[in-house]
Amino acid sequence: MDKSMITYIVIGLIIGFIVGMIFMNFVSQKGRKYAKLKREYEQAQEELVSQKQMMVKHFSHSAEILDNMAKEFRRLYQHIAETSGQFSTFDDMPMIDLEANKDISVKNKLTLEEQPKDYSDNPSGLFKTDDIKS
Repeated sequence: MDKSMITYIVIGLIIGFIVGMIFMNFVSQKGRKYAKLKREYEQAQEELVSQKQMMVKHFSHSAEILDNMAKEFRRLYQHIAETSGQFSTFDDMPMIDLEANKDISVKNKLTLEEQPKDYSDNPSGLFKTDDIKS
C-alpha cells in the first residue's frame, strides 16, 4: 500500500466519524432528546436569572420605600414635638383625681368576695362512656 492511500483512508475515517457524530446527534432519538433537554435547561437557567433580577429589584425598591417612610415618620415626630407646646401648657390640662371617690360601698361592689374558680363544679359529660350517659 501506498502512503497516499493510507492518508486518504485515515482522512476518510476521520471525516466519516465526524459526519457520523453529526448524524447521530441530529437524527437519532437520543440526540434529539439531548438537544431538547439542553434547550430546556438553558431556558430554565435564563428564567432563574431573570427571577433573581426581579427579586433584587423588588427588594431594593421595598427598602427604598421603607427608608422614605422612616424619614417621613421622623419628620412627623419632630413636627409634633416642636408644635406640641404651642397649643396647650401643662397648667391648662385638667387633673383627674383617681382617688376622688372615697365611698367605701362603691369600692366593695367592685371587689369580689372570693377568688373565681377556674373550673365548673358540674361535670361536662365529655369523658363519659355510652353506658354511663344513659
